Amino acid sequence: MARGHAFAIMTASCTAAAACSGCVPSGTGWAAPYLEDQSPKIAVVMPARAPSISQEFRYNENIAGHEGIDILAPVRTPVIAAADGVVRNSLFEPMYGNRLVIDHGSDAAGRRIVTVYKHLKARIANPGSHVQRGETIALSGNTGALAGGIPHLHFEVHRQAHSQSAGMSPIDPHLVWANGAGRVSCYTPHAQEQPQSDALTYPLACGPLRTPS
Repeated sequence: MARGHAFAIMTASCTAAAACSGCVPSGTGWAAPYLEDQSPKIAVVMPARAPSISQEFRYNENIAGHEGIDILAPVRTPVIAAADGVVRNSLFEPMYGNRLVIDHGSDAAGRRIVTVYKHLKARIANPGSHVQRGETIALSGNTGALAGGIPHLHFEVHRQAHSQSAGMSPIDPHLVWANGAGRVSCYTPHAQEQPQSDALTYPLACGPLRTPS
């Protein structure tokens, strides 16, 4: 997607969201609507203190426009692992800037799942390291040409079509939240029992967005 087009979509999404005042990246509790040509559209339930989503997933056999969700966050906001896993890649590339890729192993159906974190200001977790759900793995930013200058985290989920498939495809992150499809699930540090590794929690902490000094 061209940089100008990506920026226009994000700006339009922000403008359309009633809870967004001037599209300040510290807004919480709202999610932009899906674009009309995306199918299926998932009813999204946002916790009041979850950082807001400015652009939804947009990908199918005929569309390859946006393979994840964009979550608004000030530069240097801690990015946390969506589940336990192993860091497979940590790199910089011009279009999406700093990125991390975490392998979460297989789900109950034997399909491998990975999460991808893009536009980062800084990468903290190292390749090969084991990370736990909620662990700080990076700091959010606006690196890369497709960031559009707006600080946010671009978050993707990729999954095998089936356990014997060699390839992986992007899926809507809203399909795999720990609380169920469409129910954005905040990470709770002191929960007595954490979700299974194939059920994801939000990659940013819910509550006031604090940046490191």
